[in-house]
Amino acid sequence: MSELVKEGTESARIVNEEESLHQQVQERVRHGAKAKEDVLMTSDLDRDLITLRDAIGEAKPEDLAPLVEQMTRLAALRGRLGKGKDLPIDIESPYFAHMVIKEGKKTRDVLIGKRGFIDRDSNVQIVDWRNAPISQVYYRYDEGDDYDEFVGGLELSGEVTLKRNLSIQKSTLRRIGSPQGTFIRDKQGDWHVASGSAAPVLQGGSGTAARAPKMPTVSKHGSKKSGQGEREASGTLGVHGDGPQRADKHLPEIAALIDREQFDLISQPESGMVVIQGGAGSGKTTVALHRVAFLNFADKQRFAANRMLFVVPSKALARYVEGVLPSLGVRGVAVVRYADWASRTRRRVLPNTEGKYNVDTPDTVTRVKKHAALLAVLDEYVREQVQEAEDELAELPNAERILERWNEHKGKALVPRLRQVYKSLRTAGMSTEARFAAESRIKNLGKRANDVIEDWAAVMTDEPRLWKHFEATGVKQAAVQATVRWCLAQELESSEVDEDVAPTDVDGRSLDEDSRAGLFDEQDDPILLRLVQLKRGGLTGKDSSAINYSHVAIDEAQDRSAIEVKVLLEAVESADEHSRDKSVTIAGDTAQRLVFDNSFNGWEELLEQTGNSSVVVSPLKLSYRSTAEVMALAREVLGPKLAAPQPLVARSGAPVELHQFGDVGEAVAFLAEVLRELVGREPSASVALLTRYPEQAEMYYSGLRRAEVPKLRLIENDDFSFEPGIDVTDASQVKGLEFDYVIMVDVNEATYPETDECRHLMHIAVTRAAYQLWLVSTSEPSRLLPESLRDF
Repeated sequence: MSELVKEGTESARIVNEEESLHQQVQERVRHGAKAKEDVLMTSDLDRDLITLRDAIGEAKPEDLAPLVEQMTRLAALRGRLGKGKDLPIDIESPYFAHMVIKEGKKTRDVLIGKRGFIDRDSNVQIVDWRNAPISQVYYRYDEGDDYDEFVGGLELSGEVTLKRNLSIQKSTLRRIGSPQGTFIRDKQGDWHVASGSAAPVLQGGSGTAARAPKMPTVSKHGSKKSGQGEREASGTLGVHGDGPQRADKHLPEIAALIDREQFDLISQPESGMVVIQGGAGSGKTTVALHRVAFLNFADKQRFAANRMLFVVPSKALARYVEGVLPSLGVRGVAVVRYADWASRTRRRVLPNTEGKYNVDTPDTVTRVKKHAALLAVLDEYVREQVQEAEDELAELPNAERILERWNEHKGKALVPRLRQVYKSLRTAGMSTEARFAAESRIKNLGKRANDVIEDWAAVMTDEPRLWKHFEATGVKQAAVQATVRWCLAQELESSEVDEDVAPTDVDGRSLDEDSRAGLFDEQDDPILLRLVQLKRGGLTGKDSSAINYSHVAIDEAQDRSAIEVKVLLEAVESADEHSRDKSVTIAGDTAQRLVFDNSFNGWEELLEQTGNSSVVVSPLKLSYRSTAEVMALAREVLGPKLAAPQPLVARSGAPVELHQFGDVGEAVAFLAEVLRELVGREPSASVALLTRYPEQAEMYYSGLRRAEVPKLRLIENDDFSFEPGIDVTDASQVKGLEFDYVIMVDVNEATYPETDECRHLMHIAVTRAAYQLWLVSTSEPSRLLPESLRDF
């Protein structure tokens, strides 16, 4: 709601003051740099530089140092002047804040912008919000406050007599924010006093986002401490803003809050695969967690905690699940990121392999190594090895007896099959000479069959074999060739790599920059582990027992490749020797993809690729986290091609707001004030301020920290503390988490163009909000947003 600004009122006075000041600045800036800035002409500097250059050419050695120093100073000054002319002030948005400060008897107007511009003759003083000492006064003090700052050797003291934030777009003053009210200009040029929902405020949502139970830990003094986690949850786990707030954010007994649909999935038969398609906040992870607890309760011997595995995509989610499972009565379940589990498992079953990885694997190589077609390549390669071994056994003396033993173990993998044949030779009734010859041949066959690293190299550098399976997949032959070249560089020792036999580049990059010999890519781990399974019959080391599980839960499985999922599925034991049924839970959401190089094209295809085409996907249709307003936006962001056929049902809540600014500094000024008020009003609230890239997060964090916003944290490497406060991070790190309030910043056309990747990422980011969502643009808003929001 809003009302027109009436003449003769305090509101009209404020609007008139700011319009007059804006006109004054516009007129001054249009004339360009005044004579005061041009007194020291660049031509004079050029003439001085030439004179110094000639002097240096004729100077004695002892006179060179001071001449060079002087020339360096003049060159730097000349560069700064030239740079100033190349980067003039932005006339369409010259400043975003207006402050009047009183220093003793002197009063002056200070404007805050993204670039400095000082002309005291015209009474125009615009300072750079990022580095001007006086800008700290604006960010840290309110109207009417006395200030006393010591910055960069300068002591600043006085009183802030006026403080207003402004929005100037395309040379038009559009909004004025002040302690007396917020004023907005409409498309017709009329000014309105914002009130009610038109006045921007974050409030009432503290406690809405679900938090995991505090898990006690013992300090070095033996006392118990508590930590917190947060994640999507089912039912009414969040406390709505108008209800009583609990500072500790403990979850209630969540088993009592799951709905009928979720319970049906949780209580599925012990053996079998449950695949859950659940939109953001629908409770899919809650189902997976409760299913683990249900199985453990139903059969503690088979589903012992230490025999179950819960796979998550991030360290933050791992900490969450580790905190929730004990609250459900299950302790000791291994909760891991897939990459960490694969790395540890590979080093356990292949103990002589390197623990380090290449860090710059080309995208084309990554796509090939994660492609589902590799499953067929590996199957074919191992089948051929089995046939070759059988052919060699057929050439031995007493081949008929040996092949009889060989066929007795037909159901076993190659390595244990050869081992069984070797053991049986002593009772085969063969002569000593024939037995020794057979043992020697089988021992060599077993050694070769156990060399998984050689198998990896043979497969990944066999271009004809790879292309035969990839040709019909849409992968270009050039990508396969690039992968072969890359793997050759991995395989060969540095001394073996020469221009005649080794690759010279992959994706236009030189392979001589850093040696890749002996180093695997992270994407090689699933390939190696699948080869171990095919050759040894399980994840088994040469002299160790197999690594297997009674139940595996895979969260956010849409970001896993088919080969990664296949390795996990084959690591699960069947219910008994007469059954092939395995206990597995797969949860995910096709709309929340963050990984786009894993050839994922839907659940049905993934299940078919992994040999489970008969499994039925179970959808969850209710959203327990985000409001109907947020879910409607999330659906529009995805677009009809990517959105689910039916929208999730959700509760109503606060409207989604888009706040448009002309610059990051303007946005920071606005957000700093709002967030300081929010933390003071709702100290237990959780807020996520989300950017597209980590560098943007650092910039906003730095600006908000200068503005002394409390409880501010910059999150890197999934290092969430799950405490109340404001987490500033990039959107890729918050998948699966939830917050009372979410603010997406720099939602600009340049940052979020109309690509599938941006659609998925924005969808993930907006659906982290449990109560209220704000979007902030600092240039032209992204076209992924509906026109109704972008229409300022």
